[in-house]
Amino acid sequence: MKKIAYLVVTILAAMFSSCSDSDYLDAIPSESTLLISMNTAKLSGAGSQTLLKTLLHISNLDHTGIDLSANLFFFEDAQGNLGLCAKMEDPDKLGGLLKKAGLDIVIKRDCQFAALPNQWIIGYTDKAALLMGPVLAEAREEMMGQMAKYLKADEENGIRHTPIYNKVDSINAPMAMVCEARALPEQFVAPFTLGAPKDADPSQVLIAATLEVKDGCLWMSGETFSFNKRINEALQKATKTYRPIEGKYIGTMSDKDAVGMFLNVDGRQFIELMRRNRGLKTMLSGINSAIDMDNIIKSIDGDMTIITPSLGSDSFQLMMAAQLKHADWLADVDYWKQSVPQGGFIGDWGRDCYYYHGDKTNYYFGVTDDRQYMSGGSKEAALQSIRTAATPMAQTLQNKIKGQKLVMVINLAAMQGSKAQAVTSLLKPMFGQLNTIVYTLK
Repeated sequence: MKKIAYLVVTILAAMFSSCSDSDYLDAIPSESTLLISMNTAKLSGAGSQTLLKTLLHISNLDHTGIDLSANLFFFEDAQGNLGLCAKMEDPDKLGGLLKKAGLDIVIKRDCQFAALPNQWIIGYTDKAALLMGPVLAEAREEMMGQMAKYLKADEENGIRHTPIYNKVDSINAPMAMVCEARALPEQFVAPFTLGAPKDADPSQVLIAATLEVKDGCLWMSGETFSFNKRINEALQKATKTYRPIEGKYIGTMSDKDAVGMFLNVDGRQFIELMRRNRGLKTMLSGINSAIDMDNIIKSIDGDMTIITPSLGSDSFQLMMAAQLKHADWLADVDYWKQSVPQGGFIGDWGRDCYYYHGDKTNYYFGVTDDRQYMSGGSKEAALQSIRTAATPMAQTLQNKIKGQKLVMVINLAAMQGSKAQAVTSLLKPMFGQLNTIVYTLK
């Protein structure tokens, strides 16, 4: 009996100890749409240390009172607020550090808060520290109230027993991410939702990936999935459509282009994925009303690339190139010319080369003698879509693309406007100065 009693006590002690080790995670709201786990013991260089040092404006983390032996978690809550959750070891040490920096400590609902100089707010208890932001001065009170709610949450309302946490916890990597497609900027969502049923909401499509930062590039290797069985089966089936990229159009993306997507497909299969994808349908809607893009895509058999030279422009911005199996659809061009929507016009600019002018849309397209499809917003862009760029992206990036199934390259330096600034402001504290994001499908 004594042995049994000792065993029970030991198991209970282990359970409570385990609970104590992870109860700081209850401060991460269960409805978070993005979760990144950072193992501080395995990370070197950019990552958890960079993030904390940047946000706290300190160079040495040894005396912050934060437990760096526990994983750090970056998250986005349901309202789109960004946050970082860390395990608290000694709240008095952290409070002393903040006071030494000349910051005022505010107490709300037994939680302590300080507004940092970089528009972030830190809040903490004896078990967890939260950093959230960026937040304007007039919204600080509201944010502190929200953070207090998170910090005082119990296990029922925290992230620990949610599918998104279980998924990120199952990824064996120093840095892992799971997020809903809706947590991503709208310009980047389309490739991730390829294959999902038409009625699937972006909240039902998720991305799981390992992350690594090297030479100013964030490398993401991941998969798209869903907790909904029907949607997940459709997504997994879609991955079988992609074949290894041969590299025919890798060099066509300039180091000044904003976004590039590279793949190798049989167009007859790929068209089914595109038809169900709201993002790509919207992207092509301006030209699909005058040109039968479905038939063009069906004729593809080989490498294909879609490049967006710039974002945020009112005019149509897209370059598409592909190896064709045939160009039988050229016989339909005369019909397209006659049935073009009112206000539009289709004309010739060379042998088997045409252009469409419509409302805010100029699209030049054509077929070469060796059955390559070329297209762009101008004659020059169409020709460029199949040629090596004058200043192509780095050779290391090109080498990474060849042999993969689907790759998306995002050039942060080419992104302009408020949306771009929002993306870079999110990434810079975490990873330092980034130039490029590369996502490869596992």
